[in-house]
Amino acid sequence: MNPVVFFWKRVFCALSILAFCLGSIPELQAQQEPDGEALLTFSHPSIGQYYVNAAFFGDVAFLPLGEFLSLTEIPYEQTDNKLGLQGSYPSPEEIWKIDPVAGFIWINGVSEPLPADKFYLGELDLFLHPEYFQRIFGIEFTVNPYALSMSLKSERPLPIEEKRKREAIRKKLMARGGSQEDIPMALPRDRAILGLGMLDYAVNFDQSSENTATSFQLRAGGEFLGGDIQGAYTGSVGAEGLISQFSGLRWRYVLPGGLEPNRNVLLSSITLGQINTTSLTDAVSLTGFSLTNNPVIPRQELDVYVIDGYTERDSEVELLIGGQLVDFMRADDVGYYRFNAPVTYGTVRLTLRIYTPQGEVIVQDRQLQIPFSFLPKGFLAYNIQGGRLQNAADSLPSDLVGHADLAFGLSKSTTIRAGINYGDYFGISRQNTSFGLSTRLFQQYLFNVDYLPERYYRANASVFYANNINISTQATEYLTLPNEENASSQPIRDANLNVFIPFKLFGRFSGIRFGGEKQWLMDGYKGNLQADFNMQIGKLAGRFNYRAQLLGQGSGDDLSSEFAPGILTGSFTYSLPRSPSLPVFVKGMFIRSQVRYNTASFQLSNLNIQVSQTLFKLGRLTMAYDRDLINGSGQFQIGFLYDFNFFRSSTQFSTRKQGYSARQSISGSIGIDPVAGALLPSNRDQVSRSGVSVRMFIDENENGKFDKGEEIVPAKAVRLDKSGNMLLGSDGVLRITQLQSYWTYALEIDTQSLPDPTLAPKEKKFGFVAEPNRFKVIDIPLYRTGIIEGAVLMKQKSGEQGIGGLRLLLTKKGTGELIETLRTFADGSYYAFGLLPGNYQLEIDPKQLEFLNANVDQSTIEFEIKPLIDGDYLENLNFTLSKIEEE
Repeated sequence: MNPVVFFWKRVFCALSILAFCLGSIPELQAQQEPDGEALLTFSHPSIGQYYVNAAFFGDVAFLPLGEFLSLTEIPYEQTDNKLGLQGSYPSPEEIWKIDPVAGFIWINGVSEPLPADKFYLGELDLFLHPEYFQRIFGIEFTVNPYALSMSLKSERPLPIEEKRKREAIRKKLMARGGSQEDIPMALPRDRAILGLGMLDYAVNFDQSSENTATSFQLRAGGEFLGGDIQGAYTGSVGAEGLISQFSGLRWRYVLPGGLEPNRNVLLSSITLGQINTTSLTDAVSLTGFSLTNNPVIPRQELDVYVIDGYTERDSEVELLIGGQLVDFMRADDVGYYRFNAPVTYGTVRLTLRIYTPQGEVIVQDRQLQIPFSFLPKGFLAYNIQGGRLQNAADSLPSDLVGHADLAFGLSKSTTIRAGINYGDYFGISRQNTSFGLSTRLFQQYLFNVDYLPERYYRANASVFYANNINISTQATEYLTLPNEENASSQPIRDANLNVFIPFKLFGRFSGIRFGGEKQWLMDGYKGNLQADFNMQIGKLAGRFNYRAQLLGQGSGDDLSSEFAPGILTGSFTYSLPRSPSLPVFVKGMFIRSQVRYNTASFQLSNLNIQVSQTLFKLGRLTMAYDRDLINGSGQFQIGFLYDFNFFRSSTQFSTRKQGYSARQSISGSIGIDPVAGALLPSNRDQVSRSGVSVRMFIDENENGKFDKGEEIVPAKAVRLDKSGNMLLGSDGVLRITQLQSYWTYALEIDTQSLPDPTLAPKEKKFGFVAEPNRFKVIDIPLYRTGIIEGAVLMKQKSGEQGIGGLRLLLTKKGTGELIETLRTFADGSYYAFGLLPGNYQLEIDPKQLEFLNANVDQSTIEFEIKPLIDGDYLENLNFTLSKIEEE
């Protein structure tokens, strides 16, 4: 059917002010008949736009009670006689009930007569005088009979408003980091024999009163034989000529298991070239090989943490981790809830948000701290490296070095580690070993122990509470005594303690941190104390730091202690607002000052002030002056940073009595676009990262592939579940940069951002793997959306008659996701347009069907919208109803 016909059909139905629908129910209390019924246009930000059937008695519009309770999601149920409605709102104690058979109404538990002229029992709903909506629910309606429109105003937030707010937050948070298991993987890893990729560059021109020099760095990355390859070439040009070297040149082959961080695979990646060993104590640079089973994508989840409890029954309970919604449920009949929360690495903040039926919000916080040194239970991780030292000493008999380390997750809260280094570089024994253990007690208390034979024992502990108080401490006992020559400087043991206590000051969050360190020596001790305090008043932020030393000479009874007064540092920052009353050149200016005070000499030792301001939107000018008050010398600095579209420029100049220095830097990156076969300049580094070129096009031959001559649709209509920089090119291709290599991304098409509203993709959301050091082409074919048409008919003795005002629920087949709520017109017909390709289900609202006391020939109609260039059109999707015979 022509869309113009649909449009005029809709207009005609909306403007029909008298759509008479004489009731076929028995008379009830000499019920008066309405002067007429009309479809009113009703719009609400949380509910949407609907056509509501109103019964007019003179100028007063009686409104359908069940309709509005369903739209606003105010809970209700039918009375025993099936003709009235009852419930409680806004709290369980405020009970209401409307019984048209008995002729009574209960408001807040108090009964009063219900006059016959205040309600109308229609065929599909109970119509009520507007004054009762105000008295019971606090809802005031405004009806315009000439424009056939209606609006409402509520004394309190409606349940549907609160629900929509929560759903919007849930959808937004879940889109950032939700599970990708249910997202179809359209573009998995695609290895290339030779993939030209990225080149980062940086050139520095230095000029001073003494000399002139030029330095540069080039970092290149690509794909070779299915693995990522990269390296750097650095050099400088001066009086001696060109001095340059290669560094970081390596090739890495990532196996499929390296892309699955939740699996414990045998081997994840192989690396050849210039590498650094993974030793925590004696890391060295090698030219050799590396084998590991650690995933390339960092592990996110360590374990599952059970969170359960009791609250009021039928409460909505949300679980958030770090502000991100991860699960949601409704408490059962006894108020019990249970979550299996994924415990992630880092500082994990668990938040329970409980919404009771009475509208109360209960928030509970818990805090966990999980270092990356922990492994899931039963996981074994290893690294094996070997090769020649890159900078070997001439005195070494051999420059061959080997390293191996492994870790094993004994349980979800305990991980053990061991490592070994081997080679002449490590001394006479040619080897050193290390052992370690990490454990958690009561989920939030973290303990770590390291043992290096013949070297030291080390233990540390930390805790991070939900109120942000954190405490950490560490102690080391050295097993090798220092030589007499350096006994005064090398410790035999040491310890430190740090405590952070947050609090509120002037309504703003502030905090104070205390810390101290002590080293025990053969002939005394030394240490330091420090404290930090920060505060904020309006746009002024201040921080104060104090550092002092502790010294001790001798031992036993002859030990003498000395406290050396330290340095008190105060720093203040202030950001000027972007107020229209301020001059343009100071709007948003950032000012920072710092002063140091020597508590020993009781005088100021240093003063610094810095001013920073954004210029030309993409540039930043910074000026600073530093004054040494003790020596009477100063230094002035000025710098300007500007982000051009294709590169970044940085200019710095500083001057003092002894001379001056200046530097001009230019940096950027160049990538190769496989779509246009051209170079793509960027002002950000791209080596070791990834990019995609998204090409949306109208698939005229419906083969799902881009063919020459097909129209490209230029639009920034793409959303990713992780961050990335987007740029729409003049050729209509959307290029996304700064993606993490090997990571899996979820891409969603925002159909509302497409220039043609009748276009839509076959798959609205899918996953892809970002290729290392190069761009990946993603082609998205677009098709015209579909249209459906049908009717709802009631069997009568005289034939079939259309039923107007019914709600039809259109859902996605398989997921049950509600796509749209349709309304039948006065003749029983309905239609919907703009449907994306896919499988759908359509059913009549069960509550209306129950009120109508009718059966339907088929409860659900299933259909498919096919991806066709001219759009799919389905008609005669009809429901046939029949009245249930009363016994």
